Amino acid sequence: MYKLLLVLCLVPNLVLAQLNGIITDKNTREPLIGATVYLRELKKGAVTDVNGHYRFSNLPAGYQAVEVRLVGYQTVNRKVKIGSDSSTVNFALETDSRQLQEVVVTGLTTGATVKESPIPIMTYSKLQWLQSSSTNLVDAVVKLPGMSQITTGVGLSKPVIRGLGFNRVITVHDGVRQEDNQWGEEHALQVDEYSIDRYEIIKGAGSLLYGSDGLGGVMSLISARPPEPGVMRGQVLTNYQSNNQMFGVSGMVEGSAKNGVFGRFRTSYKNAGNYRNQYDGRVYGSAYRELDLNATVGVNRSWGYSQVYVSNFHQDINIVTGERDRLGRFQKLVRLTNETEGLVTVSDDELRGRAINPANYQSLNHMKLSWNTFAKLGSGNLSTVISYNQNRRLEYASTLTPGEPALFFMLQNVFYDLKYYLNAKNGWDVTFGWNGMNQWNQNRGLDVLYPGYRFWDNGLLAFFQKKTDRLTMSGGVRFDVRQMAVNPLYVTPDGAFTETASSQNQTRFAGLNKTFSNPTGSFGASYNLTRQFTVKANVARVFRAPSVPELSANGEHAGTFRYEIGSPNLRSETSWQGDLGVELETPGVHVIASVFRNQISNYTFSEKVLDRFGRDSIVDPARPILTYRYVQGNAVLYGAELQATVNPLNARWFNLMGSYSLVRSRNLSARNDSARYLPFLPPPRFIAQLKLTKTQWGDRMKNLYAQIEVEHNQAQNQALLAYGTETPTPGFTLCNIGGGGDIANADGRTLFSVYLTVQNVFDRAYQSHQNRLKYFGLNPATGRAGVFNMGRNVSVKVVVPLSFAPKAKP
Repeated sequence: MYKLLLVLCLVPNLVLAQLNGIITDKNTREPLIGATVYLRELKKGAVTDVNGHYRFSNLPAGYQAVEVRLVGYQTVNRKVKIGSDSSTVNFALETDSRQLQEVVVTGLTTGATVKESPIPIMTYSKLQWLQSSSTNLVDAVVKLPGMSQITTGVGLSKPVIRGLGFNRVITVHDGVRQEDNQWGEEHALQVDEYSIDRYEIIKGAGSLLYGSDGLGGVMSLISARPPEPGVMRGQVLTNYQSNNQMFGVSGMVEGSAKNGVFGRFRTSYKNAGNYRNQYDGRVYGSAYRELDLNATVGVNRSWGYSQVYVSNFHQDINIVTGERDRLGRFQKLVRLTNETEGLVTVSDDELRGRAINPANYQSLNHMKLSWNTFAKLGSGNLSTVISYNQNRRLEYASTLTPGEPALFFMLQNVFYDLKYYLNAKNGWDVTFGWNGMNQWNQNRGLDVLYPGYRFWDNGLLAFFQKKTDRLTMSGGVRFDVRQMAVNPLYVTPDGAFTETASSQNQTRFAGLNKTFSNPTGSFGASYNLTRQFTVKANVARVFRAPSVPELSANGEHAGTFRYEIGSPNLRSETSWQGDLGVELETPGVHVIASVFRNQISNYTFSEKVLDRFGRDSIVDPARPILTYRYVQGNAVLYGAELQATVNPLNARWFNLMGSYSLVRSRNLSARNDSARYLPFLPPPRFIAQLKLTKTQWGDRMKNLYAQIEVEHNQAQNQALLAYGTETPTPGFTLCNIGGGGDIANADGRTLFSVYLTVQNVFDRAYQSHQNRLKYFGLNPATGRAGVFNMGRNVSVKVVVPLSFAPKAKP
């Protein structure tokens, strides 16, 4: 660390230069006021004045990636060469409300756009999030083609990309891998939803960036940029949802001094009761509360920038069990005597309330500290990310041990990422890197699901990108090593699992010391057949090392209500992925279509264990918890995605979008037809959305919109039927509507913005195939199995910008 700081302090004397120019409308040639010009690598920003002029000073000479944005215009991205004195670069923007050329800042290169990238990438902005309704971080992006989610109620969601989730999808938050027990089905991502400014979804080949676990892809969460120098501002965001009376509020203040020092502080709070639907009424156990704090402080100078980020996420969330009495009313566990407990019917007041049940809930806390630096060094740029994460997961499952968690995982993680970007030359961008993590987990609860462990990842990578006028080629290679040490697991005479060795305890798991290593590679190209038509292709080899629960689990998991058994002989999953896509972009029409195939060796999944008579294997007859074992086989996933947008040049107020997603699978090692499909696959889905917009209505209303959306999920009959693991799910159609805009004062400054959304307008009762509550018990009153998804939900978001203008000097 000290050596790196010394290197940054001893950066050679830089030749400082200026960059200026004018931003105009390409058609009218009039100057554009308020356009933002952003130097991505240096994190420097400027805003055009009344004459459309922008200016930067104290810049290092050389190539810089420049991004120009203005609402209602297509984003422009260009690499410009800054001379040793002063350079003038003008930009002409084309009107385009769709912003098709969003920049990719995931670390693959220093400047690739969605259109240029041969790897399928999708983006999702803060404005899109505001104009939709979501109950958690993942819920916001699941309507993008190829995206879906595995849920356990409205507060717990896991991202799924092209049918792969859990440890096969990497989540990255501002360049740092998010590690919070993502292997579990009932665990959510612990990041403040309100703090995210932009999502980037990489579909496939994620291992090239961050090592093991990227078979499905990467979901990158990106915070807002620092404000322009001399600006101090804030924001208050409130969110109310009618179905579960969820109330959320988030306050933020940020500022940037003239000397380049900047900072941001945000605090967010959520509190939700039990959600409802037509068949279940209010679903007991679905309430939750959340408190998040995060802050950033940094410095932005001519050599680059350096910033420190700290956050603490805390969530208390009930666990839905689905247990009911003979009249179909939900029940909860209560203490009957000092040694016994039983079920009682939940009262109406408890159903309408938002209290957390102390006998059956999860208490989650994720603390993060990271340092991110980007600096000019020699003939290129050096990027450094170092982060420490501490995740505390406490699961309470009994009234006989109040205040004592059944499971308590103390997961700690150190992540490091070092990349060196060579200066672009003759259209070539080359990047070298080293990243990895040191992770360890301890058991501090009453029970042990899987033993404590420690592993150390290290990976070296090289990436290149070559651009010509019509062709963009990109690819890379990587080699990773994971060294893993897992503690032994013992069973006591009374059947409890422990990590403590004694003469009375029997060894159930002997411990494990293994090294997993694998190469990764990717190559693809994007070619402009014409100015409007682009073809793309990419092939990649990706891998995933087994997780510790898959190797060593041997106990009852309170959150999933099943007994899980691992296998110490599992091997790494490896896959060959291929993508082929086309893109059509005209002034009024935009179409993206792609097909993919993902062939996976040693695919790991949990399979129900049967006894020798073909019956369910139950460890404790008094508590009918089913037993599952992790097994491996070969598998293939394939599918297609289509998204089309119509936004006529002479009617920009009209926007019609449609998308279709399809994922199919085969378990090539299946022993019978009922096991031929992989679990947790989303059904084919079609979404159509009509949006009408109006830039100005009178003097006080701006950026108005109204939209209607129809989402149809086809029946999912290709389920893992073997051993009753899954059941088919009928199709359903949902209708959603929304509208809103900005309210301004007489001077045109926005006072507040309102966003209204009604999800499931007709209050349709349905079950998503990827909703785990679908398998939680039988309702004796209706004869329907499981718990249904949320019914009609009205969401209202109000955003109030705050401006702290400096006092004028006398």
